[in-house]
Parts: sequence; C-alpha cells; structure tokens
Amino acid sequence: MRKLIVIIGAGILASGLAGCDVRPGPGPEKSTKIETVVAVAGGQPTKGFQVAPMSAENSIDCSGAQISRSATTTGVFGGCGASAQSADVCWPGEGKKLLCGTAPWDRVLIEWEITSGQLPLGAEPSANPEPWGLELADGRRCRARVGGAWGGRSDGMVGAYSCTGDQSEVVLQGENATTAIDRSTGMWTVQLGKLGTGAPDFGPPTKVEVRVAYFAGAQAGG
Repeated sequence: MRKLIVIIGAGILASGLAGCDVRPGPGPEKSTKIETVVAVAGGQPTKGFQVAPMSAENSIDCSGAQISRSATTTGVFGGCGASAQSADVCWPGEGKKLLCGTAPWDRVLIEWEITSGQLPLGAEPSANPEPWGLELADGRRCRARVGGAWGGRSDGMVGAYSCTGDQSEVVLQGENATTAIDRSTGMWTVQLGKLGTGAPDFGPPTKVEVRVAYFAGAQAGG
C-alpha cells in the first residue's frame, strides 16, 4: 500500500508541473575580468617577478616621463626613452633605477638607469586608463602598442594592440578614437583586423570579446 501511494503522489506532482509555465531566469551577465599588476614595491620586484640581466647600454631619458596610460594608481610611469625601449609601464627602482614591464603576463622586468629627467611622482592616473594587455575570448593575448610604424587600412582605423596567434591581425582603433575598447557592456569587446602598406581594403574588422583586461598599479587593489 505504501508503494502505491508514492506512485500516485508522483503522478499528481508531474501533472501539476506540466500545467505550470516554469522558465529559468536569466543567468549572470558575462563580464570582463579586471586584473591590476603590481610588479614593484619599495623599489624591489614583488614576489614572482625578477629583473633581467643588465645590458651594456641601459640608460634612459625620462625628460618626457608621465603617468602611465595603463596605471590605475599613482607610481606607475611611461613616456621615458624611445619607443623601441618600450618603457610605457614602469615603476621606480632604487636610486635612479627604473623597472619596466614587458607584458602583463611576463614576470621579467627590464632595468634602466635614468640619466636625465625625473619621474612625476605625484601625477594622478587617468579616470579611464587604457589596458596594458588583453586576453581575448579566442585565446589571443594582445599588448598595447608603443609607437612604431604599423601600416594602414582603407577605413582609416589604426593599430592599437599587437596580438599572438595570427600576427597579421591586430586590435584596431578608430583614427580619432581615444580608446580601442568598447566598454558599453560588462563584457568588453575589441575590433580585430589586418594592416598593410598604404591603405588596402581588408573589409570590416571582427568583433571579439575581452576575457581579461590587465592594468598596472603601485599597490594591491589599485
């Protein structure tokens, strides 16, 4: 008798559910993960970072030093040296030393000796800093451009980030735009496309989601 009651109860429950319009609610909105890299503290590399062996010529001119465009706090600088020195995300080392990151996912710092100029230690970061690096939904890693000649396109867009993977494609930015990243939703996106000599027509760029955006800070949580 007990088994019969259970079976009948289950049938009634199934019948009741069949008559209900039960729909799952919307899942959590996807969003880009934000990471702030703190590579130097008190003039020394933080845990996990190391300084590359010093080269024969390691002097750098910081007459044009400014707060890094990728900084979320004070104490991270760019604008030193030539574009080939890639000193756009740097922290003060000991004395006249300057420790610069190569990419946010690398753990090696390049050490420079400041021979002229000085760092603007009190400079405040931008309210909307531009990421130092990006990890895209397709697995590519992209690093912010530091000067140089990158070619052009017929639509006038310019290169903003170089990427791994198909290296003929870069993150593009409008000719007069202030950022390469669409932050209008929680999941940021970028436009990927090719550049060439002159202004070739490559067709419209491809929209790709940004999985992780990396910034630089001088203290955790910045």
